[in-house]
Amino acid sequence: MKTNLLVFLVLVALISCKSPKVTTQMERVWVVKEATHIQGSRIKVYVKGQGGNLFNYDPFVLDLSDANSVKFTDVAQGGDRFDFTGKWRVEQNVKLVLFDLSPEPTCSDGVDCVKDGIQFFIDKVSENELKINRLYRSDKTGDTVNEYILIPK
Repeated sequence: MKTNLLVFLVLVALISCKSPKVTTQMERVWVVKEATHIQGSRIKVYVKGQGGNLFNYDPFVLDLSDANSVKFTDVAQGGDRFDFTGKWRVEQNVKLVLFDLSPEPTCSDGVDCVKDGIQFFIDKVSENELKINRLYRSDKTGDTVNEYILIPK
């Protein structure tokens, strides 16, 4: 009996100490701190607050503050903004998927963004930082794979 009680208490303690769910940590509005474009080599194209950036990510916003919807402002070469609304989900704690987006997005690499959504690998998530990597090239940034370090707005 004492062994069962001890095992039960250890399990309760372990469950209580479990880190917050990835989705809970992500539920906020994010902006770009750093952006790197990858096309053969890695080129850091943006650092927030730094002059001479190669790419302007100031308008980029990933609003995950509502568990049922997403507002996503993507940017393109030349400074064009693309505002999307839709839904988001996290798959297996490692993939962020933006889906049911309006207007319908376009993608490179033969990916059907309308069907598959815009997808990111979640490299790191905490209350202060979200590091994500786009899973396929972005046609808006010159067919580069993009790595973002995001911070809360």
